[in-house]
Amino acid sequence: MKLLSLAEAERSNDIDIKLTAVRSSRYRVFGSSERITVAELAIADLRDGVEPEDFATRFQVLDRHPMAKVFLVRKVT
Repeated sequence: MKLLSLAEAERSNDIDIKLTAVRSSRYRVFGSSERITVAELAIADLRDGVEPEDFATRFQVLDRHPMAKVFLVRKVT
């Protein structure tokens, strides 16, 4: 698993990672009831096929790429 901050994801050359990072804007809108601080958000790239056993306890999946195993997550711990 590769974990990227939103800033790293936005600078990435990988279009799948960028697409998922763009979808995070929903959670960054000031005044929104769904607002989450940027420090809590991350992009989890699981295309390598290795999902950590504690993934579900460490992260809350907020959104996902339509075809790739790339997720917008909220850090729980």
